[in-house]
Amino acid sequence: MASASNAARLCLSACRRAPRLHAPCRAPPRPGPQAVAPRLLTTSSVRWADEERRKRINNDADDETYQNLELKMMNKSFAESVTTEGLQQLDELAKTRGHSSIDAYLESFFRGNHQLASEDRALFEELSDVDIGEKPDTKSFWFDEEDPETNTNEHDEFKEDDITSMAHGKLDEVREMRHYARLAAWEMPLLSKLAKPFVPPTNDQVLRWRYTTYMGESHPAEKKVVVQFAPDDLKLTTVQTNKLRKLAGPRYNPETEFVKMSCESFEHQAQNKRYLSKLVDDLIAAAKDPTDTFEDLPLDLRHHPIKIKPKFPKEWRLTDKRRRQLEKIRGGIAAMEATKAEQGRLVSGQQMIEEFLLVKSVEEQEMQAKLQAAQAVTMPKSTRMSSMASRARR
Repeated sequence: MASASNAARLCLSACRRAPRLHAPCRAPPRPGPQAVAPRLLTTSSVRWADEERRKRINNDADDETYQNLELKMMNKSFAESVTTEGLQQLDELAKTRGHSSIDAYLESFFRGNHQLASEDRALFEELSDVDIGEKPDTKSFWFDEEDPETNTNEHDEFKEDDITSMAHGKLDEVREMRHYARLAAWEMPLLSKLAKPFVPPTNDQVLRWRYTTYMGESHPAEKKVVVQFAPDDLKLTTVQTNKLRKLAGPRYNPETEFVKMSCESFEHQAQNKRYLSKLVDDLIAAAKDPTDTFEDLPLDLRHHPIKIKPKFPKEWRLTDKRRRQLEKIRGGIAAMEATKAEQGRLVSGQQMIEEFLLVKSVEEQEMQAKLQAAQAVTMPKSTRMSSMASRARR
C-alpha cells in the first residue's frame, strides 16, 4: 500500500502550487560583534556599513525556513486526512497503468520523465531529503552513536491523575503473585487427576537422561542434555566392559562406577539427545570390536583423585565387656564417696570457697585500719591545732 509521503508527492506534483524552492545560498560568514572605538564628536548613532546586506541575508534564510516548514505541514496534514479507501483507489489507478502499487508508479514516473520542470525536480529532491533526513558523518570526530538505553518513550506532562511508573511496576508484581496464588489454589489440585504411578526402569533401560527446564521463560541452558549409564549394565563381557571404561576416559567416575556425558552444541534438546545416543552406540560398538581389547593398557584414574576419609577404628568402639567394667569402677567410687560423707571426711567445695572469702574480708578490714592510723600520725601540727581551737570555740 502506498505511503502517505508518496501520495503527498503525487498530489503536490499534480497541483504544482508549491512555492519554488531555491537552493540554499552560501552566505559569507557573518562577522561577530566587534568593539567600535567611540568618536570624540558625533551627532548620529553608530551603524554598520553592510547593514542592508545583513537584512537581506536574514530575510532569505527566514523564507527558506518557512518553505521547509510549510512542506512538512502539508505532508503531515495529508497523512492525517488520508484514508485506507483513498490509498486503495490510488493503488488500483496505478495497476491500470501497469504498476504494482502507487509507490512503483511514482518511482517510475519521477525517474523516467526527463521533461520535468526544474521546480518539480527541486520539489522532489527537497521532499526526499525531508523524508530521509540528514545523514550523520560517521567519520567525524564529534560523531557519537545513540545509546539504546537512553531511548525512552516520551509522555505528556504528569498531571497528578495517576500513580508513578514505579508504583505501576509494583502493582504488576502484585498481580503476578496473585495470579500464581490462584493457580496454586484452584488449578494445581486438578493435576492429581493426571498423576501416574511410578514404574521403575527395567533392565533394558540403562540410560539415565537429565534435562533442564525454566518455567515461564526461554533460557539458553535449556538445550543442555546429560546422560549417565553404568558400564556393568550393558551386558558386556569383562574385557569389553574394561575397554569401555578406558574409552570413556575422564567421564568415568570410579567411585560411583558411572559414565557421565553432556551435550549443548545444538540448538534444541532433541538434537543434543540424538547426538549423545549416537555417541553411546559408537562407544558400545568400539568396545565390542575384538581388533584391540586394550588389555595391555591400565585404567587411568588420574582425573578423579580419591580422597581417603578417616573412619573411627573398630577397636576403639565401646564393647559390652568394657561397659560393664566402667560401671563397676564408677560404682566403687560412688560407694567410697558415700562413706567419706558419713564420716565427715568429704571435702565440700562450697564450704572451702566461703571460708576463703571470709578470711580475705578480715584481712582487708585490718589493712584499712592500719592505713587510717598511719594517716592520723602523719597529719601536720598546724592542722591539729586548728582542729583543737575550733573545738574550744564550740
